[in-house]
Amino acid sequence: MKYILTLIILTGIWSVQSQKYFFPPDESEIVNQSSRIEPYSIVKNKNNQQFIKENDLTLVFESQNWLFVNAQSSFMEASEKNGKVSGVFHDLSIPQVLTDSAVIQHQADQVHAGFGGLDTSYTGKGVIIGVIDQGIDYNHPDFQNPDGSTRVLRYWDHSVNGPHIPSEYGFGCVWNENDINQGICTSIETGSTHGTNVAGMAASNASANGTNIGFAPEASLIVVETDFSINNWSLSIAQACDYIFKVADSLNMPAVINISLGSYYGTHDGLDPASEMIDSLLNAKEGRIVVCAAGNSGKQGPYHVHGEVTQDTSFVWMIPNPAGTAVGSANTILVEFCTDTVNSDFFFSFSADRPAPFYDIRGKTQFHHFSQGVTMDGTVLEEPILNNNGEVIAHAFIYRQLLREQIIGQIAVFDPGFAPIDSSSYRFRFQTYGSGQYDFWGGANVVPTFPHSEFETNIPDTSILPDIAHYHMPDTLQTIVDLWNCSERVISVGNVKNRMGHTSFNGTEYVGPTPIQVGEIAMTSSKGPNRIGIVKPDVSAAGDISLASGSFSWLNNPANHGNMDEGGLHVRNGGTSMASPAVAGIAALYLQKCSKANYNDFKTDLTNNTVIDSFTGSVPNYAYGYGKANALSTVLAKHQSVTIDGPNGICPGGSIDLSFVSGMSPILIQWSNGSNASTIVTTIPNDYTVNLEDDLGCISRSPIHPVSIYSDPVINAGSDQLICPNTQTVLNATGTASVYEWTNNVVNGEPFYPSSGIYIVTGTNTSGCSSQDSLSIEFLSTLPVSYNESITTIGVNQNAFNVSPGDPLGGVYSGNGIIGTSFHPALAGVGLHYVTYSYTDGNGCIASDSSAIEVYEDAGLNDQEDKEWLIYPNPTSNELFIEVYTPVKISIQDMTGRIVFTDNTSTPKLTSLKNLKSGIYVLSLLAIGSNQEKTFRIIKN
Repeated sequence: MKYILTLIILTGIWSVQSQKYFFPPDESEIVNQSSRIEPYSIVKNKNNQQFIKENDLTLVFESQNWLFVNAQSSFMEASEKNGKVSGVFHDLSIPQVLTDSAVIQHQADQVHAGFGGLDTSYTGKGVIIGVIDQGIDYNHPDFQNPDGSTRVLRYWDHSVNGPHIPSEYGFGCVWNENDINQGICTSIETGSTHGTNVAGMAASNASANGTNIGFAPEASLIVVETDFSINNWSLSIAQACDYIFKVADSLNMPAVINISLGSYYGTHDGLDPASEMIDSLLNAKEGRIVVCAAGNSGKQGPYHVHGEVTQDTSFVWMIPNPAGTAVGSANTILVEFCTDTVNSDFFFSFSADRPAPFYDIRGKTQFHHFSQGVTMDGTVLEEPILNNNGEVIAHAFIYRQLLREQIIGQIAVFDPGFAPIDSSSYRFRFQTYGSGQYDFWGGANVVPTFPHSEFETNIPDTSILPDIAHYHMPDTLQTIVDLWNCSERVISVGNVKNRMGHTSFNGTEYVGPTPIQVGEIAMTSSKGPNRIGIVKPDVSAAGDISLASGSFSWLNNPANHGNMDEGGLHVRNGGTSMASPAVAGIAALYLQKCSKANYNDFKTDLTNNTVIDSFTGSVPNYAYGYGKANALSTVLAKHQSVTIDGPNGICPGGSIDLSFVSGMSPILIQWSNGSNASTIVTTIPNDYTVNLEDDLGCISRSPIHPVSIYSDPVINAGSDQLICPNTQTVLNATGTASVYEWTNNVVNGEPFYPSSGIYIVTGTNTSGCSSQDSLSIEFLSTLPVSYNESITTIGVNQNAFNVSPGDPLGGVYSGNGIIGTSFHPALAGVGLHYVTYSYTDGNGCIASDSSAIEVYEDAGLNDQEDKEWLIYPNPTSNELFIEVYTPVKISIQDMTGRIVFTDNTSTPKLTSLKNLKSGIYVLSLLAIGSNQEKTFRIIKN
């Protein structure tokens, strides 16, 4: 139904006398529609549930507050009239159709190319875009695959019945892709091009001539051709959403639905039955998004009124429409209203006021409580407006219906046809007092085919009319379309200018008529918020002066050549109808990235990553929403980079470990070799990649990590060595390695004292591959050398003496105090001195032995005479008793001078020597404090 007052006639609520006030539809239309299956929603209660069961009606959907059924309109009207069913929702919608694609402006081209930090190209592949509109011309190459087959998986035509009526819904005709490919589908968009334009903006693959690619060029399509004449039209759109999501589920594909259709009149709160059903569908499962057009009435002036009612009598003036409204001829009034039941505790009345300069009341009605007598089935209050002489000036009508927790309806004022009107210039006052609020919507040209009336904005000041202090001034807000557009779960899109112009098919240059700049909000773009204050639109996108795929019935008409691009295959269109599919295409890219994301994930990432510039100003606002959509940033919001950590090659005969590095917490890991482990071990050279998927189905892909076979290095340890004992040597491996590591802590190229045996070198090249080589070191045999000095102590002032002979003879003595073969105590000085006897054999190898000589002060005590510090037994096997009575520091040196033992004591002490090898040692006792020192030569057996 187009408006309530016509609806009242069809449902039989009005009396016969009342019927003549309005224009009923053509009788043939009523007859033709009486047996038609159409959608209905009825209040969810036990009586209605029983009604459905008793009449064997198919329950299409059940939401929190509504039962959705499809039935013959004549049956439902009769059932409602006789009271068998209650709370039937009657759709007040007056449906309206609300591209050069704008992929560059919204950075979708970057997403298509996989640039900007993405890991791959995103084109909507594997995602369904549902287009609910006036149909589609699927013959356009932009909607065909490279092999010529269609991208349209299903086509549900609401405007015809059969031959393939969907059993679940009971009306329309469904065609599948085989029907389209075989040429037997008879449903197609003809006479218009709106649906084809919308689909092109969202999903054109530019196959026609390489231009005007859409936002999701590889998405699949499901098309629902709507029927604007259907009763409860909005419910048919909700069922179209149900159908699209069910088909997508059967194909295991995520889906986004675009609705570039809407009605400007209604509750504007997203709480109507169709919106509740769509919300339920979105809540039911992930991978579902709905995007819609915000509307194009932003240029229609202040046709909205928000009235805050207090005890002061407040009012707004309604201006008769000189051209007539949808309920009557010239100088009639029609406005829509909505209020919440909790805000309806107020009284209202109507009056007829003379315009400037008089502003006096010529006639009025009594006050009525706004919610009194209101029912779910709707009530009409008719009251004449009488002047002071009791004459009828006009009749005021108010239709009120209880819809859940809202009261909705219409106000009409006009000449009923049997009483004169004093003047056609009256301003009709709607005045209130009490407590509450309401919203009115008028507008003479908002829906040109169903005109309403305007509100007065040119008002006097209080000095002329004191009542004007309580005037409810009309505004330009809440001009968005109603229904699902006002839902918090559905993405509402405003319209910014896409381009300045283009070359037309007829060779002329088209330039947009408005001063609006590219990227600026269009004057026509509707403004939010919704009635309960939620920001709408959510975002804005390029719409005006867009070029998109056109239906051939439209393209082939020469009269349209000025509205086509120079290629002749795309049509200029605009408005939020074209902005909406741009965002729907972005949603398809998003679902390709994250197939299990839900509507809220998308809305959050979309609104948090918009373009904010000098045009948008501070956001959110009621024109741009949260800003202008940005495809790249929106998809990147769910992108986590992934890299593979590990070598780029495998050494011969070896293996490598590969792991990934990412900020993602994956629930699924898929390596290119089929592994699902966090780390893989491989021996096979190949190009390796890994894909990670999180709980939202977001997939991130690593770059290719190439793995090749490396070469082992060539290693040469050098020749075996036969050397003298106790001599240094150098090991210096050569080859193609970059690092050489020897066993036995040998450093390549540095001298060391070796032991006999095998020395292995490992060479590692820059690829990490290693090889080994080895050599042996052996010692030459040497003669045994013995030197035992017979004189081991001597006073410093005593004469030099010849040291004892070494064996074999012919060696050389060395050490402190040695000159030739004699020891000179004065030259050596007081202390313990080691004399070494060295003998060089025929191979040049040197062997040696040493003896100790102690030089003491002549006046000091010798070993035998010193009774204060004693050591015994000497020689000893394991233990040595040190007898001292003052604090001393004990130290023991071997014959090379290396200290092998230290200790402190101030009392006699038994010291263990079991850790010392057999040999001759020098023990030193140093008195702590006096620095008196005594040394002894001890022998460890």
